[in-house]
Amino acid sequence: MGRRFNSFLAVAATVVGGLALVRLADAVGKHELLRAAREADADARSVAGIYDSLQSVKAKLEQDEQYLNYRIASLSRREPYLVINRGERRVTLAVQDKTILETRFRFRQIREGQDEYSALPRATLEVLSRQARTVWFRPDWLYRLEGVVPPADSTERCVPNAFGAGAIFLGGNIVIHGKVSDEVPAEAIDHNYIELDSMPLKSVVAAVKPGTLVLIK
Repeated sequence: MGRRFNSFLAVAATVVGGLALVRLADAVGKHELLRAAREADADARSVAGIYDSLQSVKAKLEQDEQYLNYRIASLSRREPYLVINRGERRVTLAVQDKTILETRFRFRQIREGQDEYSALPRATLEVLSRQARTVWFRPDWLYRLEGVVPPADSTERCVPNAFGAGAIFLGGNIVIHGKVSDEVPAEAIDHNYIELDSMPLKSVVAAVKPGTLVLIK
């Protein structure tokens, strides 16, 4: 009887020990799987970061290629072009390899909180149109906000030099012009703009025309 009981205890101990080993092996396996999953996730993030970096490099190289092509065309045609340097807040007017004018600018955007580089993105554009004079007509809704009946005569609505000594339209909701008149409320401005002082603005407006290259970098 005692021998049978001892044999039973030995068998039970073996079974329990085997189960413990199985559980230990299972735990080790899960730990290794979790570690492998974490390493794979880290590798995926690293690859994604490298991909994004390469995409940025590719975009910059494509823009540089565009700029060089336009520059070559401008050099051959002896036509002026504009370079807008966001980092230095500087506008340069050049012809071939000669700088004609350099001036600082102020950037104003209509959406508060928007990143400036998103509102004024890197791009190679062309001048769409220009105005040597900037005239603005007060809209009906502004009179109604003021509790005034809108005048029928457009001359009574006219605000001369509303945007300074000229304006250059680049597309992409971006305009180059002067300081906005106090008679133009902020609510009425529907574009982002590069603000220049009066004298350099006049020179830039006089030099460019539709089709002039504008590089934003």
